[in-house]
This record gives sequence, C-alpha cells and structure tokens, in this order.
Amino acid sequence: MRIWVNGELRAADDARVSVLDHGLTVGDGIFETVRTADGRPFALTRHLERLARSARGLGLPEPDLDEVRRACDAVIEANPAPLGRMRITYTGGISPLGSDRGTDGPGLVVALGEVERRPDTTAVVTVP
Repeated sequence: MRIWVNGELRAADDARVSVLDHGLTVGDGIFETVRTADGRPFALTRHLERLARSARGLGLPEPDLDEVRRACDAVIEANPAPLGRMRITYTGGISPLGSDRGTDGPGLVVALGEVERRPDTTAVVTVP
C-alpha cells in the first residue's frame, strides 16, 4: 500500500505523521471518506467542497484542492482496487503542545484500502 503524506507517496511502512501534529495532539483536523470503484472516486468534488467548508469552520487554512486531487489521483493509481475506501485527512500540522497552531502549515494524508462488496440483499425478521 502507498499513502500520500504531506506532498509525496510513501510505502505504508514509511508513511509517518509527527507526534506533534495538531491533529494527533488536540484533534485539530478533519477527514472525508470517499468510495472508489474501478479507480474512480465517487462524488469527489462534493467531498472536497465539504473538506474546505469544514477547514474554514475550524479556522484551518483553506486546503489546496488541486493538491488534494493530485494526492487522490496518485493514491488511486498506486493502489488499484475494484472497490475501495479512500480517507482524506487534513490537520493543523506540526504545532506546539497545547492549543496554539504552529507555523509549518497544515498536514495532508490520503490513504486507500480495498473493501469487499456487501451483499445486495439481506434477511429481516420483524416481531410485533
């Protein structure tokens, strides 16, 4: 598996986020989960619009949506899957411990894992 971490694709064993990332230390971050099918993300534009809106709501810098799209494309290409779940995580980046944000800028991680298709039907029992 190859994962996009702050500007580049990395092997999963080499994909690292600092322990000082504000997303880890104080939960200063947001994420979107996007379904992929045969290398195509579902409703990516809507997900990215919501990512940007959520960033504004937290006072995070507006994400560079072109970069996020490039990251998504690179991750999808590097991890072919008939059906997948792509996670886009955007954080406050490396910051001092506490509430203040750092000056290094936000963090971006994009990962994709293959998932199994769920059954089309199921059995249901109702009780009065």
